[in-house]
Amino acid sequence: MMNEVGLITNPMQSLVRLREELSNPPFHDVLGPVAERVEADGTVVVRLPYQPEFCGRRGGAFFHGGVIASLVDIAAHAAVATRTGRMAPTIDLRIDYLKAAPATELFATARVLRLGRSVSRADVEIRCAAGELVAVGRGTFSTLIN
Repeated sequence: MMNEVGLITNPMQSLVRLREELSNPPFHDVLGPVAERVEADGTVVVRLPYQPEFCGRRGGAFFHGGVIASLVDIAAHAAVATRTGRMAPTIDLRIDYLKAAPATELFATARVLRLGRSVSRADVEIRCAAGELVAVGRGTFSTLIN
C-alpha cells in the first residue's frame, strides 16, 4: 500500500483498512470514530459523531475535553499507523484547547510530521461541523519493531 518514500499508493485501500482498525478497540465502540478520508501523503480525516454523553455537563452545549483528547490520540495514531502499516503505542500526547467545542460532530485532520524507525510524530487539528478550529494536538508514537 506504500511506495519506497512512504507515500500511500492506494488511499482507498488504506481507508478500508483504517475503518476496520477503528472498529476494533472496545473504547471506539463508545466513541464511534469514523475514518472519512486517507490521502496519498498519509493525511487522515476522522469524524466523531456527536453524542449527548460527550458534553462536559448534563444538558451542556460543549464537548468535554477528554473526548477531544481521545479524538486527537485516535487521529494521530491513525495517521502514523496508516503510514507504517502497524500499531504504534502512544508515548506522549498534548492538546491545546483553542475554544469550547460546540455539541456537533467533530473532524480531526492528522498529518505525520516525522516517520522514524523508533519514534514517529503526528499533528492534529480538530474542527467543529461549522469548520471552526477548536483544538490542536500532537501525538508521539513508538514505531520500533521488536
